[in-house]
Amino acid sequence: MFLYVGCAIGHIPSKVHSKFALGFSGIFVVIISLVSAIGITFYLNDKLTMISAEVVPFLILAIGVDNMFLISRAERLVPEHVVEPKYRVAFALKEVGPSIFVAAFCEALAFAIGMQTDIPALQSFCMVAGLAVVFDFIYQICIFLPALTLDKKRVKSNRYDVFCCFKQEGEPTQPRDDIVRKYFNKHFVPFVFKKITKVLTIFITLMLIIIGCMSTQKILRGLNQNVSFVSNSPLYDYFEALYTYGDAGPPAYVIFNNVNYTNPENLGNMSDISAELAQFNDTIIAPIYSWVGPF
Repeated sequence: MFLYVGCAIGHIPSKVHSKFALGFSGIFVVIISLVSAIGITFYLNDKLTMISAEVVPFLILAIGVDNMFLISRAERLVPEHVVEPKYRVAFALKEVGPSIFVAAFCEALAFAIGMQTDIPALQSFCMVAGLAVVFDFIYQICIFLPALTLDKKRVKSNRYDVFCCFKQEGEPTQPRDDIVRKYFNKHFVPFVFKKITKVLTIFITLMLIIIGCMSTQKILRGLNQNVSFVSNSPLYDYFEALYTYGDAGPPAYVIFNNVNYTNPENLGNMSDISAELAQFNDTIIAPIYSWVGPF
């Protein structure tokens, strides 16, 4: 992702107009956003689940890199008569700042709503992801924008990328045209506007919608426990064999709250419930385990 950012927002090959240092600052923002979110989570005495540790980094990386492209793109579209780097960045933020803020606010709000669920793993994931989104937005305003301003000053003074202590001799060079945008405008856009392309696009879209609606009938309810285990570990192999050859489905639990276990009547009722569940042979596969009796 770092190499992609450096090549996409910069101009390769060019000693001055490449953007690897700016790309590193963007990746650094993503990393410290994750560190801050996880640190706050630990400070609140909330455990970090494996799902949060494995999924949230990629989620924040996608959001953070997308914002970098938006800001860099907006800065390139600022009129040429605005020469001062800080004013160019200010004009760019005026264009994309509100949309970035609203997107970050809505994402954080969605994760805050997700924290209201009763599933602990989902609560932890939503907390880490929501905090990471908020920190990512704050650090992009406080770190990436100053880095973009300094990078524009570096280019203006004709200094090398990364090794900014060295200055290129001669007159400042102009960046080349964007190759991707050039070929898109020349070849891809005319192809999209052809009649056969429009018909084919509508046909493929309708087919995908129909196939997707038909496939919803085969959705299996329940959570496969293997999603939280390391591949090829003993627990992973055990549950993989259980789901593949056991054909028993997901385990089900009956949980009682606020039960007085010193009352014999309550214990008798729980034994009766266990016996009744054992009779549902069509939906529940025996045996039915109850910890109350052995305890």
